Amino acid sequence: MTKVLRRQVIAILFALIMLAALVSYAPIAHAEVAAGNSFGNVAAVQARLKTLGYYTSSVDGVWGSGTTSAVKRYQSAKGLTSDGVVGSKTASALGIKLPISGGISYGKTTANVAALQARLRTLGYYKSKVDGVWGNKTLAAVLSYQSAAGLTVDGVVGAGTCGRLGITMSGSARSGGISKGKTSDNIKKVQTALKNAGYYTSSVDGLWGNNTMCAVMAFQSDKGLTVDGTVGASTERALGITLSSGSTGTGGGAGGLSDSDLTLLARCVYGESRGEPYTGQVAVAAVVLNRVRSSKFPNTIYGVIYQAGAFTAVSDGQINLTPNESAYRAARDAVNGWDPTGGCLYYYNPATATSSWIWSLTVHLKIGKHNFAL
Repeated sequence: MTKVLRRQVIAILFALIMLAALVSYAPIAHAEVAAGNSFGNVAAVQARLKTLGYYTSSVDGVWGSGTTSAVKRYQSAKGLTSDGVVGSKTASALGIKLPISGGISYGKTTANVAALQARLRTLGYYKSKVDGVWGNKTLAAVLSYQSAAGLTVDGVVGAGTCGRLGITMSGSARSGGISKGKTSDNIKKVQTALKNAGYYTSSVDGLWGNNTMCAVMAFQSDKGLTVDGTVGASTERALGITLSSGSTGTGGGAGGLSDSDLTLLARCVYGESRGEPYTGQVAVAAVVLNRVRSSKFPNTIYGVIYQAGAFTAVSDGQINLTPNESAYRAARDAVNGWDPTGGCLYYYNPATATSSWIWSLTVHLKIGKHNFAL
């Protein structure tokens, strides 16, 4: 063997020895959940261990040495292999169902999430704002509640969790409201009362939206009322306000609208959406009004409704049918500021739509059989 080759062999052997030494003295990584260290999985483990008294830090979904130690102590106490790894046996003993995805069986609609957040906030499990948006803080609160309540810790809000929380979820879209009518004056009274009570932080603008609905739900939960986001007699009394009943009958304008325009809008609602949920009827009227305000469409109700090819009810003659009270009420609610669509300019029934162009739109929500889009 030449001197050069000998030096190369020695260098390689030295490198291997050093590598082995580094491996031997490398810090041991924290153990983890066998199903993966996702936020939900870790938070579920932490929540359960906290309920059982093995974990004292916050349920933050982040695996660390404190979580490892808690898992090992629990495993040792239960006669399991004390390796800090949450496998199937440890998960089963803890009563958690991995992997955790979390959600609401009835759908993560704004109203459902807000109702959930409101109740969890009242009970002390949720510390953030009731905003109707599902996120890690909501999931962590659900997991903590399920653990403390002795429920299956899976992060999913189903019938069992809803029943224990005392809330009712809906499989269809809803946006709360005011039993006596979503007039601008009524909405302002509600917003002002909620603002004075510390539940509403946005501007008092007389427009019903998610912020108002979420504030109503938070208030209802704290006061022990039905958490539905609707200001009925009980919520009205609890707020200490007196709301006015909206006008009834088939005549009379709303929001400065002429009688003829209101009737035409009601005819459109009736022709396009009778049989749909009431919120869906208001949404159809709102789309018409959104178009009137948009530079892309005619600037009158008549012009929007009778624009060529715009509405099926005009094409098939149903625009000439006599609208019922529900259609008139939906038209008034839309004129008075209720827009369940959040500004959408289009809607269509995906089961019957024939236009290829309509499928290119971005769908923001579905109410009844209609998709509402921009």
